[in-house]
Amino acid sequence: MEGIWTAIVICFAAAVLIAFGRRQRRSGKPTQWPPGPTRLPLIGNMHQILKGGDPFHVAINKLAQVYGPLMTVWFGTRQPTIIVSGHDLVWEVLVSRSADYAAREITSIAKSGTADYRTIVSSDAGPHWHSLRRGLQNGAIGPLSLSFQAPLQESDMAQMINNMIKEANLNGGVVKPFHHIRRATIKLLSRLCFGSDFNDEEFDATMDVMVEEALKYTDDARIVDTFPPARFLPSVKRAIMQMEKMKLRVEECIGRHLASPPPPNCYAHFLLSQSFPREVTIFSIFEVFLLGVDSTGSTTMWALGLLVHNQVAQQKLYQEIRDHATCNEKGIVKVEEVGKLEYLQAVVKETMRMKPIAPLAVPHQAARDTTLDGLHVAEGTTVMVNLYALHYDPKVWDEPERFKPERFMESSKEFLGKRGQYSFLPFGAGMRACAGMEVGKLQLPFAVSNLVNAFHWSYAVEGEEPNLSEDFSFILAMKTPLEARIVPQLYTSDRRKL
Repeated sequence: MEGIWTAIVICFAAAVLIAFGRRQRRSGKPTQWPPGPTRLPLIGNMHQILKGGDPFHVAINKLAQVYGPLMTVWFGTRQPTIIVSGHDLVWEVLVSRSADYAAREITSIAKSGTADYRTIVSSDAGPHWHSLRRGLQNGAIGPLSLSFQAPLQESDMAQMINNMIKEANLNGGVVKPFHHIRRATIKLLSRLCFGSDFNDEEFDATMDVMVEEALKYTDDARIVDTFPPARFLPSVKRAIMQMEKMKLRVEECIGRHLASPPPPNCYAHFLLSQSFPREVTIFSIFEVFLLGVDSTGSTTMWALGLLVHNQVAQQKLYQEIRDHATCNEKGIVKVEEVGKLEYLQAVVKETMRMKPIAPLAVPHQAARDTTLDGLHVAEGTTVMVNLYALHYDPKVWDEPERFKPERFMESSKEFLGKRGQYSFLPFGAGMRACAGMEVGKLQLPFAVSNLVNAFHWSYAVEGEEPNLSEDFSFILAMKTPLEARIVPQLYTSDRRKL
């Protein structure tokens, strides 16, 4: 036992020396670190972050209230990180100096699952990154492709609603909607990646499981990067081994659909046409599912949970849909309608304000020597923007803890001006903004409108509010998945409520 602890101490020391050496070699002029909380040996500021049991992003924001909108935080033995919370400073990192902060800080354990950091999210900005992003946004998720998907999305939605009715009938009127929304999202992403004719239930089920497994490993990734010797702990070693096995399963699952040429205007066709290495092609496709499935599902769950808590808002949304939306022959709100419904858009925006799917975004890294608020920032310095802090800034938002979609209505003055726009960035901003932003802007209101149009949502148990506490690992999810009681809305032949 003593020998094991000696080895751990030696590994800690080696990790610190290696990290220090790398920082020294990166730049002739070191970073001018902003103030921050006093750190302890080995654990850095983790004791302050974990104290009180707050979610990670909330704890970081509380520290910023003490040390300012620009502060230095140490996560274990790794290089310190600059945390940016003020809206002007966040805009400087994401937009004004976007190219300066266009490199990525990705966990070391994620290397094998990102084709050696060569996917859109994991790679530094450069020709390879530009090519991948352009191929995705101009092809698979371009306006023409998304428009072609509309009737298929509507068919998926009708099937999902029928499946929810069946579940409710077997469970006393109560459903767990998360799984249904995940599966519908996977179907959409599968067609975007492999073509509009793609239909493989076995693939969808396998991808559902693999995405869920991959997200579970993010906590182990964080532990290893914070405390490198943790990779020798049995539980972490098992997780790493499982990740390697999953990598092989991903390669097999996606690879078999690349054996024959995919149709034009899908992501697989673009990737293969550019002769990217097979590993890059496979894990670029897997990244679409990894980032799209739970982000869409979780945000939809947050919207439903907030509407269960706010019945007046739910009724107002339903009334808008009833009065102004056109449905198809199956009673599904058409994709083309969601952009016309102002209160629906306000509900979705307010949900994303209160529950940003990535409250700390993906960490940035300085691609070259630059500055931030006048301080010198050396190449390689990690910079993290706290989008949660922007979305809850009481100087910008009136009663930020309150669900108030009206703040996003055209008649509201709350969101007017540059300051308001700088403080609402659910998809990030600048050149590293979310590549799938347009899909999210379409899919989220489409799902919410149809689920509210189809059902009245209320407490699963009378008088017992759903648990809306947060669980933040890779994305901001509900700690307890939503359960709700649904009552189907009744329609006449012209799809209007009786």
